Amino acid sequence: MGNNSMVEASGLNGSMWVHWSLAARTAAGAVLAAALSLFLQMGDARAAQVKGIDTAAPVISRQEIVINAPLATIWKIQTNISSWTTWRPTVTAARFDGELAVGSAFKWEEGGLQITSTVQELAPLRRIVWTGPAQGIDAVHVWQFTETAQGVKVSTEESWSGEIVRANAASLQPLLDGALLDWLTRLKATSEASASKASR
Repeated sequence: MGNNSMVEASGLNGSMWVHWSLAARTAAGAVLAAALSLFLQMGDARAAQVKGIDTAAPVISRQEIVINAPLATIWKIQTNISSWTTWRPTVTAARFDGELAVGSAFKWEEGGLQITSTVQELAPLRRIVWTGPAQGIDAVHVWQFTETAQGVKVSTEESWSGEIVRANAASLQPLLDGALLDWLTRLKATSEASASKASR
């Protein structure tokens, strides 16, 4: 049925039909916009739910170390992502400009993997959580910083999930264990050297 026939059947004149049609389209647009807004909010809520590692992942590593340096020094070195290449030789590229915040994304490369990590949780000087899918590996990495009488305890845990991880868990587990231990060892050495230099 054409528009003219629909107008005649409805008993509306042309002007009334135009107004009714525009109103209907506007209402439909409003409903669509509201639905889209709700969908985006749900997506944001899902993203914000990443507060820790995937405890069901086939590969999980937990490591910690005590560093004899000011907490502020350790935090600055760890979160200055663009400088990772200067003290972590396994990282061949790292770049982030701006101020870290929840939702911030940064790109880096390690072990041949090109990684885009997104900050999911951030409590300055205390905790940072990021996710970083890379070539079939879905990673969640958590860092916790706690001042103690012996120094600053830095705890880290990371989970790897995905089909490729499940198929190769036995060989990937020692790789993750070694990577986290190396990261902590180098963070300790770099932080303590920086603190020693500052105190001279």
